[in-house]
Amino acid sequence: MADRDKEGAMLFAVKLLGLRSHSRDELERKLRKKGYDVSCIEAVMEKLTLQGLIDDRVFGAEFIQSRSRRKPAGKLRMRSELRKKGVSDTIITTLVSAMDSRDLCLKAAEKKFRSLHARSGADKKKRLEQFLHNRGFEWQDIQPVVKSVLEAGGAGPDDQELYQQESP
Repeated sequence: MADRDKEGAMLFAVKLLGLRSHSRDELERKLRKKGYDVSCIEAVMEKLTLQGLIDDRVFGAEFIQSRSRRKPAGKLRMRSELRKKGVSDTIITTLVSAMDSRDLCLKAAEKKFRSLHARSGADKKKRLEQFLHNRGFEWQDIQPVVKSVLEAGGAGPDDQELYQQESP
């Protein structure tokens, strides 16, 4: 019976991995939820690791790349999301330090700026800063990006004081 459980667990795990990459922890949780026992899960995880089908470093890199294309986020948000997926802090630190968060911040700001066309200059600035902060970008990236986007967006002469204002 145990061999049958291992076979079923392996098939289920491979099916999940066929749909998208998973972290080791994420896959273990799904197998536990499905009702497989700990020894069976450990055997399956070991086999999948040896076959190279699960690797948290590869998973994290793919996750960051995919997430950055769809919905750019800063290092703080990526760190949090990878931690929720069960990726270790050492891997997260390595992956997040390689991110170009200024470029991602600019992409997110430009996309958001298009939806703020009817707002005043001060309101645009405030909303952009808040949006980028909520996306997990750090202030040292937000400040120059917001200035750049507002300048490129054609803020009028009445809005020039926005560039000199420092936000908290």
